[in-house]
Amino acid sequence: MLPCLILVIVVLVIYFPLTKTFYQQDEWHGYGMYLANGPAMIFSSATYLSKNLGSIFLDTNGLINIFLGEGRIFTRFLQYEFYKEFPLDVTPVAWFSIILHATNTILVFLLAKKIFRKDLHAFFGSLFFAVNSVSQSSITWIAASVNTLPSTTLILLAVLFYFKFVDLFENKWLFCSFISIYLSLFFKETGLFLFLLLPLFSFVYKKYSIIEFIKKYWYFFLTMGLIVVFRLYEFKSVPHEEVLFLTGSSKYFLDSLVVRSVLYPLTSLSLSIVPPDIFLNFARYITNVYYPFVPEGQFILIAQTAVLDLLAIVLSAVIGVISFIILKLTEIKIRKHVIFWFIFLLASFLPYIIISKSYSYLESRYYYVASVAWAVIFAWVLKVCEEKIKIRLLQFLILIAFLFFLFAHINAAQKNLNQLVKDSQVRIGIIDQIKRIKPTLENNKNIFYITGDSDFYLVGNKVPFQTGMGYNLMSLYYNSGKIPTEFLDQSYLFEIGSKGYKESSEYGFGYFSDLDSLRSVFKEKKIEKTAVKAFYYNSKANTIEDITSQIIIGL
Repeated sequence: MLPCLILVIVVLVIYFPLTKTFYQQDEWHGYGMYLANGPAMIFSSATYLSKNLGSIFLDTNGLINIFLGEGRIFTRFLQYEFYKEFPLDVTPVAWFSIILHATNTILVFLLAKKIFRKDLHAFFGSLFFAVNSVSQSSITWIAASVNTLPSTTLILLAVLFYFKFVDLFENKWLFCSFISIYLSLFFKETGLFLFLLLPLFSFVYKKYSIIEFIKKYWYFFLTMGLIVVFRLYEFKSVPHEEVLFLTGSSKYFLDSLVVRSVLYPLTSLSLSIVPPDIFLNFARYITNVYYPFVPEGQFILIAQTAVLDLLAIVLSAVIGVISFIILKLTEIKIRKHVIFWFIFLLASFLPYIIISKSYSYLESRYYYVASVAWAVIFAWVLKVCEEKIKIRLLQFLILIAFLFFLFAHINAAQKNLNQLVKDSQVRIGIIDQIKRIKPTLENNKNIFYITGDSDFYLVGNKVPFQTGMGYNLMSLYYNSGKIPTEFLDQSYLFEIGSKGYKESSEYGFGYFSDLDSLRSVFKEKKIEKTAVKAFYYNSKANTIEDITSQIIIGL
């Protein structure tokens, strides 16, 4: 099928550079968990609730939590296999991401074609899904792609099965839809909202008595109810460092969830289709024009939060009005499908209401499922324009405008990906040079000191890594047998900018980027000078210089 072939080619052309990237952030942590735990990493977080909610869960060894999707064990299995077979090699995972995104794009095309019956409209709608720069990190961030992409594949299959059920009202298709949603939870809980949306929207296609409705859909509601209750109880009752970004320990816990359940979908309706740089620049312009008195130190914060939220709500309102008008021009059968996708779009953000955000946009990967809905909606808009607008020139201009819109996304996606490739090659160069100078660790106690001519991401971080360089080095040298397993398992030195020295039994490891801290620990712990390995990073030449002899003299 020609449209599918073109869509696959587009995905390959845009995302092929992903094969030249390297670990960014959480990939380092995942690799460390693999080294520390081996196959046990697959279940390492699946028993979190079992450790906190009483003996009944301890007795089942976390089976109830695994049953409810806790721990994303399918995702962890994929991560384990990739780390095991391809350590420190992103290429296989990159191809996995590219192929799965292409697969999802084809599934979106099939969904749109099933609804609108024309290849051309479905093709252009799917093209938006393929190139959407807002949701790009779902493909380009390897740590996110292994859960978001397969989860979305199963969500798309669930919707395809659901529409098959709506056409034939055969229960086997409804059950297939349920199974697809349920399995998607073991990659990521993104599709949780479908347990509610699909049964309720069935009223639009068929009339049910209350008893009939409950008999047919009870297992949808039971599954969702159990998952939601357990998750909220976890976030509310078990505060710890991994959920500090949630509102679990706040007295405004429920208030926050209610407000977000309204504002997240409302703002994201428009944010999910506008490239962030374009919208952010416009928000800064409006802030500068309308609020010229805002202090310089608060300008960016206000522009990227309150002002951008306001602009997003205004644009969402405009989209809503235009969509309402176009719906009036749409035949009833198609209208039902379009309303489904608008509800799908808004509801897709509800699983994220437990997550706070630092500015108006949520993290990029959270827009991937919403892009599915927008692809179908754009296909619908183009279909109505072709059918209702009789002036060929106007039809042509609308198509050209849509193509410019797509090119804006392609340009943003390529810009982001090119920067990612550039950063990755720099990081690969640093790792290769350090390993060339210091192939392995001979001492039981080791301290790395790295300084340089620049700071990256925060003051004192002398190498361009978005995680703690100490953790990265422990992962790199773990096979030397000199790194205590618990250091990796406890995420020691993982946070960006982390420094310090720690011992376990006869082993010790430390990382520093400032000489005074190194001297202090060196004297306090009475460490031998042979434990120190020092480097200087020249960011302009991207070179690592061994300065161990100079640093040791000053200790």
